[in-house]
Amino acid sequence: MVLGHIIGKSGTNEFYFLVEDTAKKFMYVKAKHKEDYIVLAQIVDVQKEKEETKAKCNIMGYRDKFGILRNLRTPLEPGAEIEYAEDEIVRNILGLKESKRGAYVGVLEDRENIKVYLDLNKIITKHLAVLAKSGSGKSYLVSILLEEILERKIPIVVIDPHGEYSSLKYPSKDGEMLKKFGLEPKGYFKQIQEFSPDVEKNPEAKLLKLNTKGMTGSELMHMLPAKLSGSQMGLLYGALSNINRVNDFDQLMLSLQSEENNAKWTLINVIDYLKSLNIFSESDGTTPNDLVKVGKCSILNLRGVPQEVQEIIVYKLVNDLFSARKRGEIPPFFLVVEEAHNYSPERNFGEAKSSPILRQVIAEGRKFGLGVALVTQRPARLDKTVLSQCSTQFILKITNPNDLKSISNSVEGITSETEKEIVNLHVGTAMLVGISDMPLFIDVRPRMTLHGGQSIDVVGTFVDADIEYEELPKQLISEDVEVKKRQWNDTGKEVVSMIRPKVTKEEIKGLVNRKIESLKAIMIPCYMFTCIKNNKEFNLLINLYNGQIINDLERGVGVDFFLDFDKLSKEEIKVLATCIEMNKKFTAADVFAKTGIQFSKALSLLTSLVSKMFLVQEGNGFVFHNNLNTLLRLNEFVCYEKNEFIPFSFDDKLEIKYNLEDVLKILKNFVEVKSHKECNLVKYDVVYTR
Repeated sequence: MVLGHIIGKSGTNEFYFLVEDTAKKFMYVKAKHKEDYIVLAQIVDVQKEKEETKAKCNIMGYRDKFGILRNLRTPLEPGAEIEYAEDEIVRNILGLKESKRGAYVGVLEDRENIKVYLDLNKIITKHLAVLAKSGSGKSYLVSILLEEILERKIPIVVIDPHGEYSSLKYPSKDGEMLKKFGLEPKGYFKQIQEFSPDVEKNPEAKLLKLNTKGMTGSELMHMLPAKLSGSQMGLLYGALSNINRVNDFDQLMLSLQSEENNAKWTLINVIDYLKSLNIFSESDGTTPNDLVKVGKCSILNLRGVPQEVQEIIVYKLVNDLFSARKRGEIPPFFLVVEEAHNYSPERNFGEAKSSPILRQVIAEGRKFGLGVALVTQRPARLDKTVLSQCSTQFILKITNPNDLKSISNSVEGITSETEKEIVNLHVGTAMLVGISDMPLFIDVRPRMTLHGGQSIDVVGTFVDADIEYEELPKQLISEDVEVKKRQWNDTGKEVVSMIRPKVTKEEIKGLVNRKIESLKAIMIPCYMFTCIKNNKEFNLLINLYNGQIINDLERGVGVDFFLDFDKLSKEEIKVLATCIEMNKKFTAADVFAKTGIQFSKALSLLTSLVSKMFLVQEGNGFVFHNNLNTLLRLNEFVCYEKNEFIPFSFDDKLEIKYNLEDVLKILKNFVEVKSHKECNLVKYDVVYTR
């Protein structure tokens, strides 16, 4: 189909043609060169004056006889025919052929039949940048890339300051949209492992501790949250030479105290602060081998962690990972750094603790199979040296002039026309730079996993629930409040602190083959306790209806642990403590030998502890009752789920039979209870038709 003919000057990079048929911005067109090859171009502007319409085109190039993409050396002839470029020509010249090794990220804008595949090998070895203003879909796009990488079992480590990526565990609920792209909902629950230094705010995560085994003095000095003077550095080096282990903060402070220089006090305060963070461990620190595993994605959830502590964590972990990779101790992997401007800021905005190691990894990582994705909403604040090392860029909507200028200066292939288009990009469309000399505009495909980075609908959350609407600020109340209120009366929704159920009623109906007579959502009242035992933090979920520590979330049941310690005498408590210390099957003779209590008295006390359900008699010996055994093994019943405030429609709520004070009274005998909070757990009661 002929769209028009070239008019005016024709160059090797651009030309104009007089439009004789329909022509739209970003349409791909073709022309035949006098040397007998097909040239692909893209319309970047359409201008109309009176009855005449002209289109400006940027030349994308052509494929030579060896299949290599070439730029024009001689221009197209004035008057040459301009035709609509068929999908196959566009796909061939731009090199967008489907590939099992490529990552499917979307389709070419206005060409829904042309899927865009990225060369994963290029991304992982030559780095990637995702640049967008807040709310433009950068985390959504990165999650799509992570889905593709997980499909190929490539190890991933994600530095996630906002806890957005844990939703990769769960399948999307938008099956209809995925069908249009030839995809299905999918979750990666078994492939995602989450770590956090704060498991109270992030209960789904394993506790993250920085591994201090083999830590050097220079590493410690770099992590100190203060800039040291020359005399302070000298003092610290001297103190370090007097101790056996760099990570022994107590010994280091004692060594400093023996110095006569008054500069020691600032150092002691700084080291004491570093120790108080409780993020270091030699015995159970998180190692590179814990984080980098074939087929796994390790998310470092730093939500709720202060920025200066985040910088220390990122520095230490990235440094350890890079060193381990150089030594060949871990496989090649992909590192994603969200909010990268916070960890590697432009020098005008200060220096982060993590800046030097990220610069080094970006510069040298590709030699060792360590690829990096930098994700930021403020390109102007990101280190330009780091940004310029990324050979592939995804650019979504950006409106800040400083950020636009930064992109123009750091990213190759950005022209004045494409810079203007960045401002006009709508959510769901991305500019891809690095595949060809000219940027490509793609419609991003939907996620197979659940989207976890969307903004919280604060008004909608409460408008959907049973609250006093007049208490909301007038400017926040939508016009359909009454409709929303009526909807609540129909659905029985209530905003509650709860552990989100993995499935809905509708999904249960779709999963079972039998006919269902009734299906009820039952709310179970619980308490989440953050506990510490042997310097390790963990969460326990206690069912306040049946008094059990929950280890089966689907049914809301677990193991019993309630014991009445108040009914024990002082002598019984002494004997019980002795039994716990022995931690094995014991006899009255063992208690007699340990405590000095007369044999007959020891036997009588042990028998009494049996009657009060603390012990169980087995032959001539005694062992712990199951309830007491549970209390001694509390750290084996860890709950990794998180609770959140969401509107939920439930059919019934169980009553509270065990109060908080009684639970705390028992737990405090065996662990340190750091904090506790209310939450609810949902279980479904299903009755099938006979």
